[in-house]
Amino acid sequence: MSKIDNSSIEVKDVQCILDGISDVIKVFKPDHTVYFCNEAGYNFYKKSPNEVEKKVCYKLLNKDKPCKDCCFAQVVKYKKEIKLERYIPELNKIMNTSYTPVLDENNNIKFIIERLEDITERKTLDKILKNDKERYIHILNNSPDALMIIVDNRIEVANNEAVSLFDQEHEEIINSNIYKYFDERYSKILHKKFRNIILSKKLKEKYDCELNFYNNKKTSVQLTCRYMMYEGKSAILMTVRNTSESRKDLIRAANFQRNSLQRDFQGGKLFENVCVYVPAYTISGDFYRVNKINDELFIGILIDVKGKGISAALNISALELMFMEETFTEYEPINIVKNLNRKIAKYYEENYIAVCCFSINFSKKEFKIVGAGINQYMFQKQGKKAEKKLAEGPFLGMFSDSEFSEKKIQIQSGDRLFLFSDGLDFIFDEDEIIKRYMEKVTLNDFKKYIDEYLEDTILDEGKLKDDSTMIGIEIK
Repeated sequence: MSKIDNSSIEVKDVQCILDGISDVIKVFKPDHTVYFCNEAGYNFYKKSPNEVEKKVCYKLLNKDKPCKDCCFAQVVKYKKEIKLERYIPELNKIMNTSYTPVLDENNNIKFIIERLEDITERKTLDKILKNDKERYIHILNNSPDALMIIVDNRIEVANNEAVSLFDQEHEEIINSNIYKYFDERYSKILHKKFRNIILSKKLKEKYDCELNFYNNKKTSVQLTCRYMMYEGKSAILMTVRNTSESRKDLIRAANFQRNSLQRDFQGGKLFENVCVYVPAYTISGDFYRVNKINDELFIGILIDVKGKGISAALNISALELMFMEETFTEYEPINIVKNLNRKIAKYYEENYIAVCCFSINFSKKEFKIVGAGINQYMFQKQGKKAEKKLAEGPFLGMFSDSEFSEKKIQIQSGDRLFLFSDGLDFIFDEDEIIKRYMEKVTLNDFKKYIDEYLEDTILDEGKLKDDSTMIGIEIK
């Protein structure tokens, strides 16, 4: 973090920004008392804001005096940023530490920002790679994480944390096949990942999965795998972190998100629909909604927001509410998109959102489509090849007065409309192949083809590159 000298900055201005940073951050008053921490800071110390704020930092470690290597007094004295590497014995952590003073217009310190980056794992791994076999176990056992060395798919070395996590005797783990601890679907992916790491000598690869215990219990873990040499052989150093607790909220949000998806657009005798919805991670940045305005008019939207996790879910929820509000009084897709764009440009600074809004009007026998970041779609006349179409328009939120174009298509029985998020861009890249296939199959068969393609991709690659969502509609 570079020195901050903007005298207009207030503590409240940085609090929301710092909450989005994964490193541990404490904001101090010049008297060494804590003003507040970011969310990662409260989690790191396992304390609530009331237990932290207005206290000197060494009290958070249950100490009566400052740490020997504390640089706070020097920062106050010289009003300059200081960086150093520290070992915190109370937490068994090695931290990259920086102190950054924020000055007012009179060059007095308003507050000081301390940033802690946990480099324990990196330092531990550096030691491992520099020492011989006799020291591996000793070094690994000093790590707070579960660590294993894998050679030819077998566990050669496992530290105490790994033994504790696996809940087995050390002798039972050593020389066992690593894949026995994972379901078949994960084993296939891990086998390919391990092979690629060995061939490319890749330094770091992360993967989220479930670990099986001998008593049939399962737990969510994150694996971090690195290439290394062990006794003259290519090996993999694997860190295993239990993420069950941290993933509970994500999984709960993902289940809520999936359960809130529409399966049936209430087309009845007018049209049938299919949907594909496969997140790249636990929570998707994609969403869709189709509202039945009356028996002859339906208005829908496909959404693709930036970011992942809880922030993506919150953005989707907000946009869905705005869309629902719009459809109470506005039935033209072009006006809905313009109204959403003005709101997002005002309230979501630099958080651009891609959407495609459409309507199906059966009294006029007409599709209307407006693109805003999601610009390509497929339309297939009954008995003919599917055609790639374009509805031009920028992402929502770029400019409050952005221009969007509306496309109109007359429809009849048997016509199909397909909308895709960018995770399914390959459909446009393999245009002719897909068109010929779509001409021959039913709507449900095409959905099955997309589902199987995504399943194969996950099996081959371990995960999708992006969230993949499709809406398919066929007029009856």
